[in-house]
Amino acid sequence: MRIIPSDKIEIITTLSNQEVRKILAENIRPKKRLKIGFDKSQEKELFEGNFEQDKFEIQRIITGRNSFLPQIKGKIQPNINGTKLVAELKVHTFVIVFMLFWLTFVGFSFIMGIVGVINQGTNPILLIFPLIMIGFGIRLVHYGYNSQKDKSITDLKKIINGQLKEKTFANNV
Repeated sequence: MRIIPSDKIEIITTLSNQEVRKILAENIRPKKRLKIGFDKSQEKELFEGNFEQDKFEIQRIITGRNSFLPQIKGKIQPNINGTKLVAELKVHTFVIVFMLFWLTFVGFSFIMGIVGVINQGTNPILLIFPLIMIGFGIRLVHYGYNSQKDKSITDLKKIINGQLKEKTFANNV
């Protein structure tokens, strides 16, 4: 299992490149920086981000805030009987940097705890707390990412009427 999850996917559809471009353009809105108010108006777009020529950088539109929402970066490619969407799903860079700092800090406290147990005879049961924090942090990232990843892939497949190519979907092996 990787500490920071990511996936590469391919979605194959029988639609032409032009049809896929049109569908994506209709379902991607520009990113909104600041959301003020309690307006929960229904918008027709499912994703927000950038779509230029055959490349896109998007994320699902959700209500509320989820730091583990996958950032989808991909491109449209021609395929034998239609079109192929090749994409990479990753956790946002800020979250990766934050988690690395946090896990480094907790790992350092674990090492200092080991030093304390060896040199000063501290109770070894105290070493369990940093281990629990490391496990919790890694599980939190994976749970948040995987729950939103499945919804993002489902929405992409639905809007372009495509199928996920089985061999490219690596579930963090």
